Amino acid sequence: MRLAVSLIALLAAAPAVSSAAWAEPGEVIVHSSRLSAYQGDSAFAAANLDRDALDGSSLDQSLKQETQAALFRRQSSLTANPTVQGIGLRAIGPSGAGRALVTLDGVPQNDPFGNWVIWAALPEDEITHAHVVKGAGGGAYGAGALTGVIDLSLEPPQPKAGFVAATAAEGGGSDARAGMTLGPVALYAAARTLQGDVPVRYGSGAADVATYGRDRALFAHTQFPLLGGDLAIMAGNYDSRRDTGLRGATATSSGDQAAISLTRQPDARAIGWRLQAWHRDSDLSNVSVSVATGRASTTIANNQVATPATGDGFNAALRRKLGGLEWEIGADGRRSDGESREFFRYISGSATRYRVSGGSETVSGLYAEGSRDFGGTLVSGAFRADIWKTEDGHRTESDTATGAQTLALTFQDRSGTVVSGRVGATHDFGGLTGRVAAYTGFRPPSLNELYRPFRVGNDVTDANAGLTPEQLSGAELGLRGGDAATFFFDADVFANRLDHPITNVTVATGPFTSPTAGVIPAGGTLRQRQNLGQIRAYGLEAHGRYALGRTWAFEGALTLTHARVARANPAVNGLRPAEAPDYSGSIGLEGHVARATVHADLVFEGETFDDDLNTLPLKASRNLSLRLDYPLMRQVTLTASVTNALDAAIPVTHAGDGTIGYDTGRRITVGLVWRR
Repeated sequence: MRLAVSLIALLAAAPAVSSAAWAEPGEVIVHSSRLSAYQGDSAFAAANLDRDALDGSSLDQSLKQETQAALFRRQSSLTANPTVQGIGLRAIGPSGAGRALVTLDGVPQNDPFGNWVIWAALPEDEITHAHVVKGAGGGAYGAGALTGVIDLSLEPPQPKAGFVAATAAEGGGSDARAGMTLGPVALYAAARTLQGDVPVRYGSGAADVATYGRDRALFAHTQFPLLGGDLAIMAGNYDSRRDTGLRGATATSSGDQAAISLTRQPDARAIGWRLQAWHRDSDLSNVSVSVATGRASTTIANNQVATPATGDGFNAALRRKLGGLEWEIGADGRRSDGESREFFRYISGSATRYRVSGGSETVSGLYAEGSRDFGGTLVSGAFRADIWKTEDGHRTESDTATGAQTLALTFQDRSGTVVSGRVGATHDFGGLTGRVAAYTGFRPPSLNELYRPFRVGNDVTDANAGLTPEQLSGAELGLRGGDAATFFFDADVFANRLDHPITNVTVATGPFTSPTAGVIPAGGTLRQRQNLGQIRAYGLEAHGRYALGRTWAFEGALTLTHARVARANPAVNGLRPAEAPDYSGSIGLEGHVARATVHADLVFEGETFDDDLNTLPLKASRNLSLRLDYPLMRQVTLTASVTNALDAAIPVTHAGDGTIGYDTGRRITVGLVWRR
């Protein structure tokens, strides 16, 4: 944790650079610290979100509203356990580990142990743009972009920039954020708390408590000209806590990251290039509890005291852009190391067993991509070849009283090669642009999925060291038209096949004792992570925006996905993947009343199931959010918002004993923002 803090202090103390690197007062010069978005992405279902589209809510919820990107469960990252904050696109098969790759200026933000994303670690106010590409990533985005990539961009440090924002919410929640530029360095700090509701609304007992979230984050970045390009350095540190609604069930996560990149943009005279290296470390603690009959009390069932993990990686690229021709070749590599350390099998309140489980994973690849714009027609293609390897897989368990080993498993090192790619084309039909694309991609299993079992309430999920990478293939046909100023739409139909999806498969219900998972209590369920045949998904998605004169704009999005399990065991064939809705969408209205700016956004989602057997339904949901921004003076704005304005009952979990947990109800927030 000390690395990022030390780098932040070093950046803050950095001396001012020469005037050639910075604009004169009143002038803003933006130097890009990364290669620009690949022009060939226009052949795919791609969306570009600016600062306004990302503002007003937590980052993951803004992405859900704009692109239907969704966490494994319905609630936002403000209350969700860290282990279910992985994100996916198109609802093909949601996963706590996430099936979409998230990057910040090219640096992967997926956790090195669990592949989930700690959204509280991201400097939301410093992110100026999100480039979202749906479908298997391929090309320069790398491994892990199974259902797509969410590529976030930092705003380069701006001279004399600064802001302070503070809000207070009913129930005791608060949010304080600040940013400033010192010479060439942009500094950012955030602190947030959220007091939620008791998730179990009906039949709750002393076991049930309100959810609670607390986040702290520091971030710094700088960039300046060097060797004909731009050198960029960034560093961040975070600390987060979630109380997830059961007495004693608390999760904490912390970590830091640091990255350095050197980039030169291509031009008509020279090839562009980029070199980048990054390091991440993370730690997670997670206390799980069992619930007594009548929800009268909880008893600690598992105490994951630490999950130290590190991730290291690099990428290197050459890009040429000449007229309508653009190509890029490159290489990248990532290595993750980590293990979970936990106490379990509690008897009379004391742990009788201690477990250590983990290993290492490496993914490295070469890629080439190119596109050619012929005027009215653009053709694009990309190719990747990756080698994945798992090493040092282990799981040991011992008796806490005697220290004697009760289980000692070492797993064979494994490796494999995956080839993936994508092709696409667009054609201008005179105001309308048609596009067609096909793609393949893969995601290797995370260390968490391979080696660590876990428990939630009375339900236990066992690990599986024999998991193989998930592989997706698909195609889409789309049409877009209009312009951003008045009317714009983008729609497509898609068909995807996900082979070997990593899924929590129901094995049996308690009470019984498993040789590796331990005691499964009455009412509890044993599941195991398995590569489950296929998920076949097809659907339609559409997004549009219409300006009603100069003061109002209407925006809507809809995704319809028919996803079903195939080529698996008969108990689940033809069923819907867990947490996968048949539809999701949003309706938004933005406008001006006098000096105020108002926003109204409705996000809705169809029925889902909380299990692979489709026996635990979660009813359809809707969530209305309202926001008002009113300038009190030139640099100060009053903000007021209402989340879940209709106080809707949004089901989030459905346990095997029939208990349903709900998301937080209506919350009113007011605050002030000062911007320099």
